[in-house]
Amino acid sequence: MAALRVFIGLADRLRVPPADGLAEQVRTASCDHGIKRWQLYLTQEQITSAAYGFWLHRITGSAAEANRFGREYGVVYNPSPTPGAGPSAAADPMPTELGPSRRGDSTA
Repeated sequence: MAALRVFIGLADRLRVPPADGLAEQVRTASCDHGIKRWQLYLTQEQITSAAYGFWLHRITGSAAEANRFGREYGVVYNPSPTPGAGPSAAADPMPTELGPSRRGDSTA
């Protein structure tokens, strides 16, 4: 959640800002302490944007969040080969689906 909060906080400085509504979802997220997970209800566009935010966090030094998001929900951001292109300009549709999550459900 910390990585998403940083991503949201940098929105006005980013070439590709977070998806509409993602900031509100992050601000109002709740933590289920029993299972130690944050609960976010996101649209597909917001999921793609979150994956992009985790990728940005990954290239700045920490891959833990991006790796877990990919492992748990099957969503990874793959940068476009086009220099300066963000998630909306990638050649392949995003996010990359890796299959069902480890929790057994087929949607993120």
